Amino acid sequence: MTVRLTVLSLAVGGAVALFNSQVQAASPITLKFARGSYGVMAQGHVTPSTPQQVYRVDVEAGQMMILTFAGAGPMRGSVVCQGGLADGPFYGTGNSINIKVSGNCDIQVGANTMANEWTGDFTLAVLVFRPQ
Repeated sequence: MTVRLTVLSLAVGGAVALFNSQVQAASPITLKFARGSYGVMAQGHVTPSTPQQVYRVDVEAGQMMILTFAGAGPMRGSVVCQGGLADGPFYGTGNSINIKVSGNCDIQVGANTMANEWTGDFTLAVLVFRPQ
């Protein structure tokens, strides 16, 4: 009986810990394009305790997305879109992603955690257009 209660206690404790970590995770920051615009820019800030930020853009199938970013230290980013499209890592030099399925794309960008930790600002630029 004691073994069963201990296992149940660990399982419930693990579920509560998982739920708490999900609640504390920041929601993606939605980037909106101005009417008639093909691009948007975002300013971000990273620290060793929050080295990455996630941005969300709405895209359509057949479009191309170009990402570039630069900051006060070494940076790294990746993209996950609807339909299972995922790409990265990117290092801010201007990467192109062909959009296959309409919907949201989440762009994770920030400090390159495989390099030195740093605190500071960065700028992300996102261009989305339909190739001719």
